[in-house]
Amino acid sequence: MEIWDLYDKNGVKTGETWERQWESMHKEIPDGRYHIVCEVLVRHKDGTFLLVKRDPNKEAYPGYWEASAGGSALAGEDPLTCVKRELLEETGIVADRLVQIGFTNERKPCLFYSYLAYTNCDKDSVKLQEGETVEYKWVDRAGMLEYLDSDLAIKTHNYRSRRFFEKILKVDALADRPIAEWLKDVSDDDFISPYPTYEIGKLFNRFHKVIYTYKDGRSMKYYFFDPREYGYPAGRKYPLLVSFHGSGNSFVGDTVINYTGAEFYASDDYQKTMGGAYVLVPVANEYKAENGKTEGGWDPVYDDMVRALIFDFIAEKTEGVTKKAYFGNSSGARYVFHMMDCYMDDFDIAIPIGGSDLPSPEKLQEFDAKGKYLFFALGKRDEFHKYDTMVVPKLPSMQAMKNCFIFIPEWVRNGDGGIASIFGGVEMGQHCLVNSMHINLMFDDHTPMDDRLPNGVTGWLAEIINEA
Repeated sequence: MEIWDLYDKNGVKTGETWERQWESMHKEIPDGRYHIVCEVLVRHKDGTFLLVKRDPNKEAYPGYWEASAGGSALAGEDPLTCVKRELLEETGIVADRLVQIGFTNERKPCLFYSYLAYTNCDKDSVKLQEGETVEYKWVDRAGMLEYLDSDLAIKTHNYRSRRFFEKILKVDALADRPIAEWLKDVSDDDFISPYPTYEIGKLFNRFHKVIYTYKDGRSMKYYFFDPREYGYPAGRKYPLLVSFHGSGNSFVGDTVINYTGAEFYASDDYQKTMGGAYVLVPVANEYKAENGKTEGGWDPVYDDMVRALIFDFIAEKTEGVTKKAYFGNSSGARYVFHMMDCYMDDFDIAIPIGGSDLPSPEKLQEFDAKGKYLFFALGKRDEFHKYDTMVVPKLPSMQAMKNCFIFIPEWVRNGDGGIASIFGGVEMGQHCLVNSMHINLMFDDHTPMDDRLPNGVTGWLAEIINEA
């Protein structure tokens, strides 16, 4: 007999339980109620994947190959506990690390949690489960692609891990990337992650697109998110997050919302942590010069218009704001440093990402003395900002500030835990720290990238926003 906890479609436990009816896996589970099913793919340290063949006497998919172990969570088990148990029972493997790679409630009445297990086990030690599996094999990437395309692959299982498999399909892109200087420092038990694990664009419809015209006739586009349209009450003030994009990002249309790192700050989870916040994304009037270089990016010529845009936005689109935070990615980070230097009274929090053009020690001291906050984020192996020469000399000035958080990770990582390798004309994975910041400095399994930030960047912001 198996007893399952029941959940709503969002994965919230209802307090109800259900006894599994063996003649029908999901017989008569009440409408609107779900139970948890966990699946796990296994990746070995050497890069191969585990495939197992189902017993030919099984009622469902007899003799088929599958890339996952798994089963239903028992009462009292969370998904992680369930997947560890199922992996051990069906393969004998204890994972070195588990990363969640998928979740879906598309098939009633199941909530499917998909995981990727990393292991360095003896590859001959896999245990087959009587009545369940009869054969196993380890396959390389080519073998995995062949399996996915075969008639003996269970398509519904693989569909739930489609984003992960799509990433495997795209790994060929790595072959065309310039060789990174830091590649020699990557340990044998680590891996390269060529793409962010989050979906780009799913929240674009929460942003309004506006053309702002300055008093001198110049104009620029901007996007904004209004928390009052998503459940936060009118008649009160909220903080304002302003995000400045990197060089060339204005050419990608609405995707600039994502490239600034601003998109997920309009999500329900991020908004809830902060208690609601406006999000504003100005877009520079960039253009391609005859020599092919991007011109028209953020520099002091924008100062008066950008400042007017922000102040007019507050006056016309809000009922007032509390604290203001300026984010900036790459050249946008340089512009945030410039605003700290010249207009520090305009805002309260600076979050430059992937830049090292800090104001002078005296200006930093003044910024700090005024009760303002700095979150300095830069990859230790940033391809454009050399840590030893461009950052280390400036660390003492930041460390002397009482309101400065310094985040300089040994490696810039994507949500799957892999080292980010992102092609941008040059290898620039360690420069694209905005990807990590975009997902709140949280891995896909909800563990923090920095133990000092158990609730991520939004948690850090919330503490400042909620100060008395």
